[in-house]
Amino acid sequence: MTWTASAPSNIALIKYMGKEGANQSVNPSLSMTLSAFRSTVEIERRKEGPDQWQPLPGSSPLRAESTARFLEFFQKLKGEVPGSFLLRSGNNFPSDAGLASSASSFAALTLAAHTAFADIRGLPIPPAEELARISRSGSGSSCRSFFSPWCAWEGDKIGPLPSRLPDLVDLVVVVDHAHKKVSSSEAHRRVRTSPLFADRVPRAQQRMQAMRQALASGDYRATAEISWAELWDMHSLFHTSTPPFFYFAPGTLAVLRWAEDFWEKHGHGPITTIDAGPNVHLLVPAEETARFRAELKDFQILESGA
Repeated sequence: MTWTASAPSNIALIKYMGKEGANQSVNPSLSMTLSAFRSTVEIERRKEGPDQWQPLPGSSPLRAESTARFLEFFQKLKGEVPGSFLLRSGNNFPSDAGLASSASSFAALTLAAHTAFADIRGLPIPPAEELARISRSGSGSSCRSFFSPWCAWEGDKIGPLPSRLPDLVDLVVVVDHAHKKVSSSEAHRRVRTSPLFADRVPRAQQRMQAMRQALASGDYRATAEISWAELWDMHSLFHTSTPPFFYFAPGTLAVLRWAEDFWEKHGHGPITTIDAGPNVHLLVPAEETARFRAELKDFQILESGA
């Protein structure tokens, strides 16, 4: 028998960076769900043998460390459930490139596993809030993929967030497909060595409160300004860690300069952010998508709504 589930990625405007314990963030975070960027997980029950992982047809294989992490978390979810299982998974967008593939992958794995085990045991599937908390122990940011279109994560509280902003589309400018050399887990560890980390929590808390207010009032400009500040805050932690590291590619800076110039020229522009990777997320009003795509015609673009 086979069970299948999929889950979306998400892009944080207030960043999860710096953790303790089982992927507990030291500061609150806030994200927009990206419904078109999805991971799919299939779980097939077998008669015997160890649990294994394979890529879905047409999907790229995981790196060895990623496969081990995926199976290790599955073992945790499996607990005392008997039997052998074959896991297959894949994304419809690039992995390990700063597009939150671990968030969607672990959310999909959590949902697929609990669907399978609930079926096997004849029990109900846990509610979304519980699934989010469970998934968080595998990938912190995955907890935000259970709620749409906006999600807030503060301590053990994870849930949807109201917004009066217009419908937004995320135009991801892909400047580099390569796997990042410093994993997100390693980044979480290294940022604690940055002299800027000491005041990171109060800065993020202040921006979180300001972002909540901006979303609630539909203040697009304020949202963009807070997101821009948070982008540079997180990457400054990377650049000042010991040893320092960076994710920017040459094209990253070109897109950031374009976004800055666009705002200066038009008094309007995208809500810009970057995760732990080189690729730039430009959140724009859905009705203006064609305009921004035309402006970015020289770049490769991936697109997702909330």
